[in-house]
Amino acid sequence: MMRRGKRLDGSGEGWSTGHSSSDGPGSMAAEISRKICLAACFALGILAMGLVAPAAAKNVDAASERASLSLVAKGAAALDKGDLAAAQRLYETAIVANPANAAAFTGLGAAHEARGQARLARKYYEIALSIEPSDTAALSRLARLDLKEGDRAAATEGLRKLRAFCAACGETQELSRALGLGPQDTIPAPTDP
Repeated sequence: MMRRGKRLDGSGEGWSTGHSSSDGPGSMAAEISRKICLAACFALGILAMGLVAPAAAKNVDAASERASLSLVAKGAAALDKGDLAAAQRLYETAIVANPANAAAFTGLGAAHEARGQARLARKYYEIALSIEPSDTAALSRLARLDLKEGDRAAATEGLRKLRAFCAACGETQELSRALGLGPQDTIPAPTDP
């Protein structure tokens, strides 16, 4: 026997999925359909923001940019001390402050590389290079990862790019030595498979 005022949508029990109007049979199904529609619209809104965010990432205010640069410097100091967890946290915070800070992504990659997480390191170096293709630290670190993984052709291509951006940089000279090339040696042309 059903008590007076008790409804199938739970409004009499305090757990209703919606408002407590007496729309009759099917009102609960309509309420659920409305909530599903709202959830779908919310998901589409989040997706649209994700597509717009990369373009807006370069439009950070000066204070955020300064904060991001300061956090990168602190992250580098933590990385030098071997405090990888602190370095990672500082670099991630720098990225939140300024998503267009390539040095923050490079540092985050270095922190992951120091932890032995080459795949994550590669991902962050590639993001840094998508932001700033002339980031010599990211180019060098990525080429060194390629060399460690036995991909000499990719490492040589990294050296080619490094020389184009900064032939006299320390990263360029170190990578040249790692590849067994002198600073004046020409880079062999890539071979087609």
